[in-house]
Amino acid sequence: MNATAGATARDYFSLFQLEPDFALDETALEGAYHALLTQFHPDRYAGKPQVEQRVAAQFCADINSGYRILSDEVSRAEYLLQQAGVDLVAAGRAGVESTFLMTQISLREQLAELGPSDAAGRQDLTAEIQGHYTASRDQFAKTFAADAYLDAARHWQEMCYLSKLLSEPKLRVS
Repeated sequence: MNATAGATARDYFSLFQLEPDFALDETALEGAYHALLTQFHPDRYAGKPQVEQRVAAQFCADINSGYRILSDEVSRAEYLLQQAGVDLVAAGRAGVESTFLMTQISLREQLAELGPSDAAGRQDLTAEIQGHYTASRDQFAKTFAADAYLDAARHWQEMCYLSKLLSEPKLRVS
């Protein structure tokens, strides 16, 4: 086992040999993930000393955690902000713009008004929410790339709200 492997496990971009950027080559991430799991799977260390088995198990946990974080846009954005030293608690207290809050309220009201058999309404609302999410995601990428971390944090919060709204059971087709 590589002695430095564990040292880089928390820097997930380095772990998967990817550039630390919001735009991500998902195919490269997937390939690196499977290659690392194959190389460091605990079963490969079954006959090895206990310490190597524990290190392999921990490294696999780090690989899985890194993949989970980097493969999800909202989690990846949060991770990038943390890596940049942004205080997400303080950013959360700063909140989002009032226009976004009004949009969020309007979208929630539309969701509440959806009837159980209103498939077209669900589809339209989902498309509208997805459009807002895409805009927030694109603004996050732009502001983060420009090192405007507080603005990026605000767009990340918007992504969180909209992602949660998109996961509402009422939006799923019955």
